[in-house]
Parts: sequence; structure tokens; C-alpha cells
Amino acid sequence: MAATRDDVARLAGVSSSTVSYAISGRRTISAATRQRVEQAMAELDYTPNAFARGLAGARGGIIALHYPYGRRGVTASEFEYVAAATDRARERGYHLLLWSNPIDDVEGLGSLVSEGLVDGAILMELTADDRRVPVVSRARLPFTNIGRPDDVDGLWFVDADYDALGRLAIDHLAGLGHDHVFFLSQSVRQPERGSGPVGRADSALVASACQRGVRLETHRAENSVPGGRAAAGAFAALAPRPTAVVAFNETALAGFVQTVAATGLSIPGDVSVVALSIGDLAAEMTSPPLTTVSPPGGEIAATAVDHLVDRLEGRRHDAPHVLVAPQLVVRGSSAPPTRP
Repeated sequence: MAATRDDVARLAGVSSSTVSYAISGRRTISAATRQRVEQAMAELDYTPNAFARGLAGARGGIIALHYPYGRRGVTASEFEYVAAATDRARERGYHLLLWSNPIDDVEGLGSLVSEGLVDGAILMELTADDRRVPVVSRARLPFTNIGRPDDVDGLWFVDADYDALGRLAIDHLAGLGHDHVFFLSQSVRQPERGSGPVGRADSALVASACQRGVRLETHRAENSVPGGRAAAGAFAALAPRPTAVVAFNETALAGFVQTVAATGLSIPGDVSVVALSIGDLAAEMTSPPLTTVSPPGGEIAATAVDHLVDRLEGRRHDAPHVLVAPQLVVRGSSAPPTRP
């Protein structure tokens, strides 16, 4: 049986992560320790895998982006964050490794961070009480966050300003004359991936609707096209029927729009639609194109990478809390309501 890194660590009397550092060169270790590791590798005829050997080729190092996979999959808008983080890491001289183990697999995450293969990490899709945060903190691995838990003391994070998100959406529709709005939300719960942003968006919409005197009907749909079709049925059954829809569920919105069109209702003639946190590409793929209130995902991801790299390179020592303002882009899906 071929020797493993753990075998090398036991023979050399060091940790498994120290063996990884000796292979990759990502951390400074003493000459004596390196010699013990190299002697153990030679004695066991241990050959590092190609990935570990390749880490030494990174000019700055390697950082991990933990984007947990869940039952709702990944939308095109969400992938924009991953692409932007990858691009900025490359610009800063780092490789980016995507980790996608489930959000509740904290044991698996603990194993990953203990391997010593990365210099730092970015956590995405944080929940209100995210169990990943203490795991990474205990490992003393430098990290920052895209999103935030409820307790942000001492944490580095970049997130959307959800209060402004809700306010812009409701103000836009109220300004057009809408006073009855259907909120197409998501049926996610703690600690499921996505529950943090959903909770903040829900609270922001409710508060803004209350302030503007707008009646808000909330429907929590499954994150799927059939879930959107079911939501359209619930929308049609309301009496009186809302004149506008705010959607924070990109996948379900596709099914909703299809079903509404099939029943003979027009957008925006019979119902206006405003989509939250949807990228420009996805917004332009519908007919009519969707009015959106969205944070600039590329800017958020790039800022998170910059914060982490600055932390790794000793350029920044504070714990920045950055809320990025969303932008309202009015397209063809919102208009004043048609009154009987």
C-alpha cells in the first residue's frame, strides 16, 4: 500500500499540515523540520500528489472559496460571484480553489482547513448562526466572508445592504402607484444554505412595505421552476389580486413568469415584476427584461478577495464591515398599475 501524508507526519513527528507546508512551500518551517519531513518521505517512498506539488507555482499562494452546494443548486447570478472572485484572485497573484461541501458538513470543512493546503479562505452564503465560522477560527486560518452571521464581532465581511435592497424595490413600486405586492420568497430554513440572505431580504421588504403603506403578501416557494408555477397559482387565487410582484427566488421566478403568461396576463400590463439580487445577464434573458434591484456581485466578490489578500500580506489588520449598496435598474417589467 502506498504511503500517505499522515504516514510521513507520524514518522517525522510533525503534523499533517506541516508535511503539506514542506511540500508546497506555503509556510515557513525550520530547516530541521523540513529535513525530518524529507527524510521520512524518502524512507517511505512517498510521492506528493500533483495538486500539492503545484501549489508552489502560485506567485502569492492559494485561497479557498467555500461555496456550499445545496438542494437548490447554483443560479447564473450566484455563479457571477465565483467568476469575479477567481478573476480578482488571479490579478492579485493567487490561485483560487472552490470548496463546495454542504454547509452543514462542518467536520468535512474542519478536515479541509487542517490540511494546510491553502493560505486563507472566503466563506459564502453565511447563515444567522453559521457553524463554519468557529471551525475556521479555531484552525487559525485567515478568512473573510461574503455575507454575515448575526454576530459579526471580530469578523471580516462584505455583504449586500439588504435594508436598502428592500427600500429601493418597494419605493419603486409604490412610486408607480402599486399598493398591493406579492413577495415571491424562498422556502429555506436555518441552517440551510441561503437562509441568511432570505431572512434579511424578508425583514427588509416587510419593514419597507409597512413604511410606505403597501400591503405585502409573502409566498415562500421551493427553489425550482415547479415551485414558481405553484406560486403563480397562489398569486392568481388571491382576491383582490396584487398588481406587482417582488421576487427573491431566481429559479422559481422563471416558472412564475411562464405560468402567468400562459394564463393570459401580461407583464407589466397586468402585473409588474421586480427581481432582487439577479444579475444583468439573467435579467435580460426574459421577455420583457426584468427590472432589478441587485447588489453588484462582482464588486462584492472582488472586495472580499482584496480584503483577504491584504490580510495575508499584512497590509490590513482591522476587521472591515462593508455593506455594498444595491442598484435599481428599470427595464421592461415594471409600470404603473392598470386600474379597472
